[in-house]
Amino acid sequence: MTEPYVVPAHPSVLPGYLDLATRTRIVGWAQPEQGGEPAALQILDNGKPLARIIANQVRPDVARAGFGESRCGFDLLIPAPLPAHERHVIQVRRESDGSELNGSPVVIEAAKALDEDLQRLVRQVAQGAQTHTEREDILAFLADVADKLLVAHARTESGQEQRERYNRLARRFGPAFPQKARTLRALIIDENLPMSGRDAGSQAILSHARSLKELGYDVSFVAARDMDPDRSACGLLEQLGLTVWRAPHYACVEDILRRQSGTFDVVYLHRIGVATRYLALARHYQPAATVLYSVADLHHRRMNGQAALEKRPELLALSRSVRLQECTAAWQADGVVTHSPEEEEWLTKAVPQARIACVPWAIPVRSLINNFEERRDIAFIGNYSHAPNLDAARWFVETILPDLRVHYPALTFWLVGADLPPHLCWPEGVRVMGHVEDLDKEVLDRVRLTVAPLRFGAGIKGKVLESFAAGVPCVMTQTAAEGLKLPRALASLATKDDKRLKNCILKLYADPKRCQDISKKLQSYVAKTFSEKSTTEALHAALKMATRKRKIAD
Repeated sequence: MTEPYVVPAHPSVLPGYLDLATRTRIVGWAQPEQGGEPAALQILDNGKPLARIIANQVRPDVARAGFGESRCGFDLLIPAPLPAHERHVIQVRRESDGSELNGSPVVIEAAKALDEDLQRLVRQVAQGAQTHTEREDILAFLADVADKLLVAHARTESGQEQRERYNRLARRFGPAFPQKARTLRALIIDENLPMSGRDAGSQAILSHARSLKELGYDVSFVAARDMDPDRSACGLLEQLGLTVWRAPHYACVEDILRRQSGTFDVVYLHRIGVATRYLALARHYQPAATVLYSVADLHHRRMNGQAALEKRPELLALSRSVRLQECTAAWQADGVVTHSPEEEEWLTKAVPQARIACVPWAIPVRSLINNFEERRDIAFIGNYSHAPNLDAARWFVETILPDLRVHYPALTFWLVGADLPPHLCWPEGVRVMGHVEDLDKEVLDRVRLTVAPLRFGAGIKGKVLESFAAGVPCVMTQTAAEGLKLPRALASLATKDDKRLKNCILKLYADPKRCQDISKKLQSYVAKTFSEKSTTEALHAALKMATRKRKIAD
């Protein structure tokens, strides 16, 4: 069979234009031959004949533009689309003399991504499946391609591909090849992405992430409950130099641990729910990593207090179950991080084999305030989806606030924080603030005191520390003061019963000058105990201790 004849190229240019050239369609127009006959054209792909076409379709736009006869167009639909993985040079020549059309040639580069033509082709193939077997074949093929792409993506993101390339070069060139220090990697897993100002857990996580970066780690996050988190929340973390793993590249936490297998040096599991679900998976997919279980607070102690206060035996049974989970996680992890010295002591006794470290989180101290005389109100700050906070708010309003307003009728009690149940009715003298964007400007710059009247709970209370850092005295119960180890000058802020709580509030409220004196001491205490430096040093020590345990176990 002879090859189709190719019209030799001619240096002259054929009047007209090649408007469009894709893998599926070629469109343009060419002026007729002398005598008015439509031009016969040959279309070439990479120098080989693709089609022969007559330029005799109506193109009124050409006539309106003053280029003569309107029957001069051509529009070729290619039955079998040109292969997407190849480069194509499309040429259009007049068959009679080889003159090339204006705009020719057009180069269509090989597809390196899903361009429009390739998407259309894949869609057509998928939609054309008629039988169950055909659909299964297509699904298996697409799943295989997707999996290979996701694996390649994970290898690049984890640095595994670059490390393997470096190792190959190092083996090839030997000692002469420049040595390169490997970047340490840390993965933090929590239920949700941390958000500055939302809760104490978020503040602690963000502080520890900054400390890990200070220690030389490349730090990344994954939110177990939300693999497609809000882009603005991701953007805020990325601005801090942190990476957020999310859909569509990863469908779940296990995806990250599996696809980036063996590439993390530290896996930091925040809260017992996360530790229970992912500690074994972290061990399996990241066998060389140091696994830290960050307690946040011992949930079973909070539940136990709530069960005793509310006389709920079913909650007491649940607290025992959670206690077993927390002790088991502490025993299995290489290291345990807690913020409260009381919890460190309890865990040390309950799980002697565990390596426990008390690591604070950094809290910035604000500039000193001097206007306590102008302030009139007091506030309680917390998230009211947290049972201890809601109980504290209701108890304070019912038990303490009426006596305070007898002495100071103009005093208003602010309830600050999200998720306060809307059906609750509050008496006169209570102002429901809800969630505030700027806690400092909207609350802490305007109240004389804050209170933390918690009757049950566990761990260090973040909003107490934020009040201290702003220089605002916080009068609290012993439960709210857990883990703080207040110096003697501030110890009176932690009260033992409701009578002493009320008297302490009245005494401080009546003495703005004393509030000012305490303000300085509060900020000095926070600056010393909850600084960036002390947090980083404590986390470094915790990692060293946990790594030693892992090496001994290995």
